[in-house]
Amino acid sequence: MAAPLTSSRLARVRTVAQDAMRGARWWTLLDLEPTLRADAEFWRDLWAPSLAIAAHKVGLKGARAKLDEAIDAGFHQTDLFEPELSAAFGADPDWAAVLERAKANVPAPPLRITAWPQPAPAAPLWLDRIQAHREAQLLTRLPRPAAGAWRTARDLLGWTSALWRHANARINAGDAVDVLEQVANGARYSCVEYSIVLAQALNALRIPARRVWLRRGDYHDGVGQGHAVAEAWIDDLDRWVLLDGQHGAYWADEDGRPLGLPELQARDRPARPVHVGSRQAIQDPALWSAYFAHASVSGAAWAPGGYVPVFQDGQVLETDRLLRDPAAAYPRLSDLAVGVVAQDGAPAVLIRPEHPYATGGAWNGEPIAAAQKGPPERRFTRALDRDPGEHKADLAALTPYGALASRELRWTAA
Repeated sequence: MAAPLTSSRLARVRTVAQDAMRGARWWTLLDLEPTLRADAEFWRDLWAPSLAIAAHKVGLKGARAKLDEAIDAGFHQTDLFEPELSAAFGADPDWAAVLERAKANVPAPPLRITAWPQPAPAAPLWLDRIQAHREAQLLTRLPRPAAGAWRTARDLLGWTSALWRHANARINAGDAVDVLEQVANGARYSCVEYSIVLAQALNALRIPARRVWLRRGDYHDGVGQGHAVAEAWIDDLDRWVLLDGQHGAYWADEDGRPLGLPELQARDRPARPVHVGSRQAIQDPALWSAYFAHASVSGAAWAPGGYVPVFQDGQVLETDRLLRDPAAAYPRLSDLAVGVVAQDGAPAVLIRPEHPYATGGAWNGEPIAAAQKGPPERRFTRALDRDPGEHKADLAALTPYGALASRELRWTAA
């Protein structure tokens, strides 16, 4: 009676069989057939075709029978055994049909992801945030957020513009809390300080924002060549919008749609300023539109005609990254990146929102469970439906202001 095929004995037999195949010790391999037949994992796809080749090598009759047996059981990887298989059986009159039989054994994939969202390439996103330990102090000074991101941003824009009357003084250091404390004592500051307060206030209320430096045409000489504003990603508009804290204004197109900086730079006529604060309205839109000629944002600058790194007073205009295309500085923060992971042994998708303040994910409008590893608010997993047929799901990131624009995922299951 044969000894039971324990895992350790099976491992030894596999090693001996592999060495016999490599060393062309065909009889050694053939003598192992009774044991190899018990190796359910590899019999069909490895040992049966190998034994067919070995039987042919030593001239045994019926050598091909083991190959036929393997094909009948579902074997299809004939290419792994070439040129030995064709050398052994290629002269058989039905060899072409044998290869077709094997090829027909290839099963349909159990699962195939056919469409998925992919974020566009973009430069790293630098937001102008107050230091974490100072954020609580800033929040106590801010208006309460509204139900939507755009309403909240407009409220903050109007609030910021009303804090003080513009002056050309500069604080030259500090953050939004420092500015607000000095303003409470009667200080007045320039556009730079408006941009600091507005950008950091927006981020504190979980609206991604950064500062923007605007410059007129030949800004390397003269006076009054620059202006500082802010810009924010607005969840419910699915876009970046430029916000002028000094004037309490944003710019809109002819249909009233709020505009971002690249759109303003591309226009051939001034956009319409829309005021939400109590400050005096911009009287000459063309004058202020001239500041859109050149720009940089936190972390990046672009200048298709060549970047001039010196401002009117000799100040060096530093930037972390020079870009040729401003689109690279404007990631679409409703985008999602999708990966694949195993969840309880089954395929699942791992969803990573691009939005820095994502608090969750949604799958066809339902919340997605957070992944076990990594920051829980930034990674979400969902197992893929394995029922036969075509499937799709609408994926979206969730923020404190609701669900962002959705992205489609498609897959098929056999």
